[in-house]
Amino acid sequence: MCRSFRNTSQEVLWLGAEKVTKLILSSNSSNAVSHTQRSIENLNNANPRQRSHAAQELGQQRDVAAVPHLITLLRDDPNTYVRSAVAEALGHIGDTTAVYPLMDALHDPCTFVRRAAVISLGQLQAKEAQGALLQTLDDPNFYVRRAAINAIGKLEVRDMGAVLLPLLNTPDPRIRRTVITAMRRLNYQEATPHLIDLLDTYVVNPTPRDLPIVKILVMALADLRARAAIPTLIRVIQGYVGGRSLAALALGKIGDPQAGPVLLEALADKSLNLQIAALKSLGMLQYTPAAPTVREFLTITDPRLRRQAALTLGQLRDTQAIPTLLEIAREDVSSLVRPAAVEALGLVGNPQVLPALLPLVNDANAYLRAALVGALVNLDGNRPQVKSALEQLAQDKVEHVATTARCALEVYKTAEAPVDTAVPTKPQTWLRKLLGRARATLS
Repeated sequence: MCRSFRNTSQEVLWLGAEKVTKLILSSNSSNAVSHTQRSIENLNNANPRQRSHAAQELGQQRDVAAVPHLITLLRDDPNTYVRSAVAEALGHIGDTTAVYPLMDALHDPCTFVRRAAVISLGQLQAKEAQGALLQTLDDPNFYVRRAAINAIGKLEVRDMGAVLLPLLNTPDPRIRRTVITAMRRLNYQEATPHLIDLLDTYVVNPTPRDLPIVKILVMALADLRARAAIPTLIRVIQGYVGGRSLAALALGKIGDPQAGPVLLEALADKSLNLQIAALKSLGMLQYTPAAPTVREFLTITDPRLRRQAALTLGQLRDTQAIPTLLEIAREDVSSLVRPAAVEALGLVGNPQVLPALLPLVNDANAYLRAALVGALVNLDGNRPQVKSALEQLAQDKVEHVATTARCALEVYKTAEAPVDTAVPTKPQTWLRKLLGRARATLS
């Protein structure tokens, strides 16, 4: 419940930022229109450099009014650099009417144009272009083929993974890296055993030259939640210099507690990055047997380790760490460790710490005051003294602190509003209803 309220506050903050952005864009709309019009006019400039520059500007402005003009230029302009800039701009604008013209551009005689068209089709996630992109895998140009693999990975069509899978056997490591990234984006689970086998081959004979592809393999297996990869990832932690911390993070992301003992052992390593990664993953796994060892890091010299240890203990909900966390929140010399201790106390979730936290509304550290908002909400936002503290923070002189507190108060205000008795079209959770009220309030 407490964590849901925290997430809801972040959602309301996002909604408020979106509203402010719309107001800013509205106030500048007349200037934007005139600038767009000038750029469109420059598409007809006799100088190809000016036309190319105008296309780039239109891509940055992302105004769909420019799309018809750009499509015409993509088809008819004699200059290859202009056509390439136009194809790139259409991808940035993101209008789907450009899909078929970009598919036609895949047959352009210039490799720069074909590559830009492929990249833009990937940005547009143009599923209707999957057949054309598959044909582009046979393009004579290496960089066009590699861009096609990358674009296919962005289409979110899982079945395309079967087409890309054989390319893992390509000897060129650049193609391999791109294929692995595509598999990761497609969430193509069937690739998991192949990726594990490939990682095993690199772990047997580790070399610095292979480190980039090892890192990509580790990240892919983490995103695929590949439990079968845990033994191989453990071997990476134990012996592949340069990939150990990434493998430790992957174990946390996969989420299997069997990795806990290895991560706990990694805390004794001399590598700072590995220690931090292991602390993060122990928190993600909520591996409570690690709590006594993690507590020792609260008094270590390096503030980066103290900060992460505090957050990990919060995720572990370690009540024995509360006295030390309170001391750190009040007295630590690092301006970044103190907010982490406050956040951790909120995650532990013991309301008995509220009397010690409430005086921190007047603390000079703005990061701490911002963290205090989330901690107070997590602990018990319905108490009158907590609401009073949030109201004080809502008037904070630092804008991001005040905004966070106002959004938290808005959440409680909408939560207390009468519930609509109309029968919803589909079952709604209390969180969905709460977010709906927040949106209505901010619109």
